[in-house]
Amino acid sequence: MSSWTSRRSFLERALSLGVMAVSSRSLAAFAQSHPLATLSDALRLGQRLRRGELTQTQWQDQIGPIMQRVTPDELSAAIELEALRRRAAMVARGAAVVPVPQLQQLQHDDGAAIRVFFFRAGRTDPPHCHFNSVTAHRVLSGRFRVRHWDRVREEPGQFVLRATRDRTIGPGELTSISEVRDNAHWHEAITDGVLIDIEQGRLDPSIAPRHRQMIDPTARPRADGTIVARALTNAQAHRRFG
Repeated sequence: MSSWTSRRSFLERALSLGVMAVSSRSLAAFAQSHPLATLSDALRLGQRLRRGELTQTQWQDQIGPIMQRVTPDELSAAIELEALRRRAAMVARGAAVVPVPQLQQLQHDDGAAIRVFFFRAGRTDPPHCHFNSVTAHRVLSGRFRVRHWDRVREEPGQFVLRATRDRTIGPGELTSISEVRDNAHWHEAITDGVLIDIEQGRLDPSIAPRHRQMIDPTARPRADGTIVARALTNAQAHRRFG
């Protein structure tokens, strides 16, 4: 069992070890640095978004500072990353994706998810669009090329996109998507690596769930700077990009 348990047990342990003598401000800061408290706060941010207290871009602006309160090593230890790695299925293409079981210890809304993606060098999570959700991916290990596009509109069998980001990220760095900013994305592993994914889906519960849609965003830009990305099946996307 992980030594990281919950915010309450962490505080109880801190008090039993004599942390009672420190100021309440220091104790609060100490508690915030606990990795599962960090994940709890990330999930709480998703709950606030679902309640309409934040916009989607405000969620994107705030999720990074929350997730970066702890180091990749601390977060990896908290979710027992090596145990998850042993559970990961072997995949011929793409990434092996494993749910993080500690989600069940934390208060979360319908549509929330925490997953880890295990990549071999050269593998990708093929380019795709998301619907009615926000997600953030933080690098726990390795280096990745990550590309993003705004989703301008959907047309039959295709999406009109506008490129927004193309950069290399490493341990501790984070990217995010929403309906309104950087919606389509594509992670390519430069080295072996691991991403942790925090998602809040079902932002509008009245909308029927829709799986992410694989796309081919490699068309040349048009005169207005947009590209037309053909919709792909999962199998097509993994053969093309995986």
